[in-house]
Amino acid sequence: MKRMDRIGKWVVVLVYSILLLGWWFEYSKCGDADVELFPQKTFDYFPLNDSAVGGFSTSEVQVTDSLLTASVTIHSGKAFTYAGIGFKLKSLDKRLEPLDLTKFDSLEIHVASKRMNSMKLRILTDDPKYSRRGDYSTFRVLEKDIPSSPYLLMGASKERFAISKFALSEFRVPEWWLSSVGLEEDDGMTHLDRAKFFEIVSGGSTLRGIPDEMEIRYVRLWSDNGAQKRTLYYYLGFILFGLVLFLGYSLKNCRGKNAEKLDS
Repeated sequence: MKRMDRIGKWVVVLVYSILLLGWWFEYSKCGDADVELFPQKTFDYFPLNDSAVGGFSTSEVQVTDSLLTASVTIHSGKAFTYAGIGFKLKSLDKRLEPLDLTKFDSLEIHVASKRMNSMKLRILTDDPKYSRRGDYSTFRVLEKDIPSSPYLLMGASKERFAISKFALSEFRVPEWWLSSVGLEEDDGMTHLDRAKFFEIVSGGSTLRGIPDEMEIRYVRLWSDNGAQKRTLYYYLGFILFGLVLFLGYSLKNCRGKNAEKLDS
């Protein structure tokens, strides 16, 4: 009987050891994720305009070590016109596959403008159902409007860059894209694990036919995996609580047996 008790205790100790090792393995995998698109120049960038969808807007890009500038002119002719800067997102490992943005949960960007008072951020993803290989116009579009800082209108203000920080979950599929593929309402899909392009384009306030200027000082994606870490801490608490109960039971049981020996 004593031998069975000892085996049982060792089995419990082994189980808890495996649980703690498994917890540590999962915790080590959820380290912070961070990638800087600019000024680190992690991905290739390019001048972007609406010619791919039949528009006539123009964009010219200039870059220094600390600033990415797009001189844009928006021309009428399409319902949704735009111009700006695009980043080609590729896997950091294979450099060929789309980038998995589900590893990140937040974005920070610093922008300034000459006349427009807003810009539009876009993430284009490779939708398995609607996207056609190599056809830019068929990628799923996710959009987010951000304020810009029109420095011609700010007087003596020294800071002309607008700084925006927000969660990637704030990106939304625009109604015009849903209509273009025949969807009456948002299907809830984003396919952020298949991101192809990140774009910074002119906002709705941009004047038609008048040259404007967009400046990008900083773009960063990151995640501290806070939610996943909190979940793992809850699991660790349950494991340690069970271990404390087991040790307390074992100690109490051991004392009881020692007391029996003394009484006899």
